[in-house]
Amino acid sequence: MLVKRFQILCLFLFGSFWAVGQDYQFSQQFTNRLHINPAFAGLRSDYSIAAAYRTQWFNVDKGFVTQQIAGDYKFKNKKTAAGFIASVDKAGSAGFTRTQVGGIYSYQTKLNNNFAASVALQATYGSQRFSFNDLIFGDQLNNNGSINPTSQESYIYDPISYLSVAAGGILYNNQFWVGLAAHHANQPNIGFANESKLPVKFTINTGYKFYVSNYYRDAYLYEFSVTPTITYTQQQFFKKTDLGLYLTYTPITLGLLYRGLPITSDLPYDQSVAIITGIVLEPFRIAYSYDVVFTGAGSRSGGAHEIGISFDKIDYDKIFKGRASKKNYKHISCPAF
Repeated sequence: MLVKRFQILCLFLFGSFWAVGQDYQFSQQFTNRLHINPAFAGLRSDYSIAAAYRTQWFNVDKGFVTQQIAGDYKFKNKKTAAGFIASVDKAGSAGFTRTQVGGIYSYQTKLNNNFAASVALQATYGSQRFSFNDLIFGDQLNNNGSINPTSQESYIYDPISYLSVAAGGILYNNQFWVGLAAHHANQPNIGFANESKLPVKFTINTGYKFYVSNYYRDAYLYEFSVTPTITYTQQQFFKKTDLGLYLTYTPITLGLLYRGLPITSDLPYDQSVAIITGIVLEPFRIAYSYDVVFTGAGSRSGGAHEIGISFDKIDYDKIFKGRASKKNYKHISCPAF
């Protein structure tokens, strides 16, 4: 009995550390831009919906798997938008599962002929639990080597639920953007046995698009561009800096994302390079990425595969006319993937 309790405790501590240490993350940051900052809602398209699937540590039995679907819709006044984001995150043999569903409301305004701004609020309902169905306890083992399907072991960790609040803002024009987001601003309690507050997660994301060529033809914008990006994330003691570089030659985008640049933390987090490939087949955007992990536990446990698919309704004629006149609101220039 003592050994069984110790095993459950170890699994519980692992799951709690992972849950408190950091939220799930994607390599395709801009396919999943609402996950980075709710203020992205309504900025890239009139309406969109995106789905993502990520699996990592696949050399380990029951590693990390994340699934997400998100969407946004810009209202006819062109200044407000609504969005949603839903995800399921699973990790470990103890069946740690986190489910989240959130709603977003954003407001955009032109500041002057050069810059516009977007601000947003997000409310998310979350639940997390452990499932011990895949574990085998001592009272299930028979002397003849067979295994009883049920155990008398009691599980003391009931599922929990919480409400998380986030806010974000983005300053942008046709080539540059910088945004700041604060998730879990109310620090909800996510403890199973004792109180454990979910730390506030701060994210700063910025980038600049350099156009080699850019022209409008047949109701479509074509571009040859290079876009460097920087993303800094801090959640309690977890600090991470990601550097990205995206090359777009319509309809193809190639990207590299260096994750975990060792300049903002002394803690031994994984460092990796994500190789991103994406193609635009209007109105769809399809991307695949692979993370090559070269430090930390992930280097021995396998990298990460990620697939993203989105549907975006974009009025390119409006964007082209806006760039020429500089009189309407700006269109954010972040990569599609």
